Amino acid sequence: MIRTRLVPPLKAAVNRSGTFLLSPPHGGKSHFVNHGPRTRRAVALTFDDGPSEPCTSALIDAMAELDVRGTFFCVGTNVRWHGDLVRRMYDAGHVIGNHSERHSRKAGLRVGDDIQHFVESEEAIESVIGVKPALYRPPWGWLTPWEGRRVRAHGYTIIGWDVYTLDWKWPEIDGEIVARGACDETQPGSILLLHDANAGVQRWDKTETVRAVQHIVPALRADGYEFLTVDQLLDVPAYQ
Repeated sequence: MIRTRLVPPLKAAVNRSGTFLLSPPHGGKSHFVNHGPRTRRAVALTFDDGPSEPCTSALIDAMAELDVRGTFFCVGTNVRWHGDLVRRMYDAGHVIGNHSERHSRKAGLRVGDDIQHFVESEEAIESVIGVKPALYRPPWGWLTPWEGRRVRAHGYTIIGWDVYTLDWKWPEIDGEIVARGACDETQPGSILLLHDANAGVQRWDKTETVRAVQHIVPALRADGYEFLTVDQLLDVPAYQ
C-alpha cells in the first residue's frame, strides 16, 4: 500500500480551510458557545493544551498575583504527566475543562459513536480532581456536526471563543503585542483564547503568554471589566 503525504503548501491550505469551516466563529455554530452576555462587562480567560512544566506553573503563579481565575482546557496525556499541576489549578479556583486525550483533530472528524478521544481525558481529569468536567473544547477548535452531537450527548457544554490570540506561535510573539491585540478585540462577554503549554509535550518553556496575561488583566480592569471563569460567565455547570 502506497501512503501519500501532503506537501507543505497543500497541508497549510487544508488546515486553513478546516479552521475556517469548523472553528469559531464560523464553524460549529449550533454547538459552540463563543461568548457570554453582551450586556455585562465581564470576560473569561481560557487556556488550551496544557499542562506542561515550567510554563503552566509560571502562569498559575502570575494569575495568583493578579488575583484572577481562568478556565484551563487540559489534554489527557498532559494531565497524566502533571496531575499535581491540575490539582493545584483546581484548588486555586481555576476551572478544569476537557481538551481531548491527545489533541487529535482526526478523532473528531471520524463518523460513528467512538467517544474515547474525550472520555479518556475526562477520566484522567476525574482521577485527579474527583469530578468530571462539563466544559469541552475540541482540538484546534475543529468541530463537525456529528462530533458536536456526540460531545453534547455526553453532558458537555462546548466552548469556543470570540477573541483569538496568536500566543501559540513559535517562536513566541511578544506578550505585549498579544495583549494589545486581545484587548482591542475584547467586548462584553468575550471568551479569550490563549495557550498555557504545548499539547503532548511534557516540558515546554513558554513565557510570553504569562507576559500577555500580566498586561491584559490590568488593562481590561482599568476599562471596567471583571474576570470570571467560563461557567460563571455563561451560567452553566463547570462539572458533571
